[in-house]
Amino acid sequence: MSEELREYSKLLERVLARFPELSREQLEAMVEAKMSESKLLNKVGALLLVAEELGAFKEEPAEKAELPSSRRYTKIEKLVPGLRDISVRGVIYAISKPIDVKDHRILRMKIGDDSGGITVTLWDEKVEEAVEAELELGDQVAILHAYTRERIETGTPELHVGRNGLITKLEREPGAPDPRSFYADLGSALESGSGIYDIKAVVLDSGEERRIKTKYGEASVRDIRLIGEVGEARLTVWRDRVNEFKDLEPGETLYITDVRVEGYNVSLTPRSIIALREKPSEEALEKIRERKVKDKVVRVLDIVEMPSATIYISTDGENILRVYSPKKIDVNPGEYMLVKEAIQEVRRGKIRFLCGECDVEKVERAEEIQPPNRLIKLKEIASREGIDIRDAIVEGTLYTKTQLVTIKTRFGEAEKIGFWLKDEDVAVQGSAWRAKAKEIAEIEGGKRIRLKWVNIRTNIFNEPEIQLDNESIIEVLEEAEKISANS
Repeated sequence: MSEELREYSKLLERVLARFPELSREQLEAMVEAKMSESKLLNKVGALLLVAEELGAFKEEPAEKAELPSSRRYTKIEKLVPGLRDISVRGVIYAISKPIDVKDHRILRMKIGDDSGGITVTLWDEKVEEAVEAELELGDQVAILHAYTRERIETGTPELHVGRNGLITKLEREPGAPDPRSFYADLGSALESGSGIYDIKAVVLDSGEERRIKTKYGEASVRDIRLIGEVGEARLTVWRDRVNEFKDLEPGETLYITDVRVEGYNVSLTPRSIIALREKPSEEALEKIRERKVKDKVVRVLDIVEMPSATIYISTDGENILRVYSPKKIDVNPGEYMLVKEAIQEVRRGKIRFLCGECDVEKVERAEEIQPPNRLIKLKEIASREGIDIRDAIVEGTLYTKTQLVTIKTRFGEAEKIGFWLKDEDVAVQGSAWRAKAKEIAEIEGGKRIRLKWVNIRTNIFNEPEIQLDNESIIEVLEEAEKISANS
């Protein structure tokens, strides 16, 4: 007896036990009728649909708990590592080709329901069953007798279908989730911080395949620039996977699973699946046109060096701009540079120009660009209600500060410090995190400081607060002043 027939027989007995008013002949006639409605259904899939229509998967009242239970599906969000004999159903939103790993043949797919998504790994003979069933993107499937394990790099559960498991194709239902709905926009992934994501992104620049020397020999590599609703990142593709991105066009929309996001760089992992490539749409092409900047001269105001890029805080005379370049050029504050090409984005109210390695250069300019006045006095900050200012410059005496503390955040542990700036008879509180918190902690109380490119917002106590981020600049203006006891 085949595995499918054994599973069918077990399910049939369970459904009959749940509905004793049905005879075996009646139930099997219902299964045959369901199979005649769709050529895609096998006997197990048809029986599952019949059982669902009969109400077999509804929650049982407590007083009926002693009745034999029928097959119940677990919501994907409820899965945790270490479970056995699990049944789920969902929509395939990515599926790979079979591969050989040591002595095993495996196939990976990702399925989702209305609660979330999960990676499914099929082993050995289950791979052949999936191939024979011609499973594809958008198919609805039921998975029975599976087990869960912890994914090492993320700590999240993944589902495995081995010798005792079963995967069967179900008839597509109206209103089932669109496979595209399980992908996060690239911009959302960038905002969420480093991690593994299933992303949707538009190709800005398809890049050129090139050969480079590594310690393991020559390798093909390709840098592809992607954009989301907000944000831009570089996807670097290596070796054999370069072929998967052949004939890539600007404006294509890519749906890729399990990519690693670090800063503004994206890379494929061994589990990444290019699930879908959509041809350029007019909407995507318009998005590219709107966000391209060409031949713009700016005056450099400050320079912030980050691990993944150099940020030139600049101005065009009207706005404060942040020019991100992966390559540092020989330019100083007060000098000018030409942004030959960039992608413009506005994130949290700040304008950013995202450039490639060769997209900025130092230039001379006959006509001076006057920077906008961003200096705001503490007295004005204290007097305004509902304040919300970005890229401000403030000055004052470091009046007092809290101890540096470590706080757990969703991105891991981070240092934080609170402080107060005083000018004349007005004091305004401030806060800083991570590297900027450490900088504030090292400054002696009583020194006059200038904080540049800070945000000023109303905090949860309805009070104005100066907030530093990793692009803010702290300047010490003079030696420590003695703070009197009645200051």
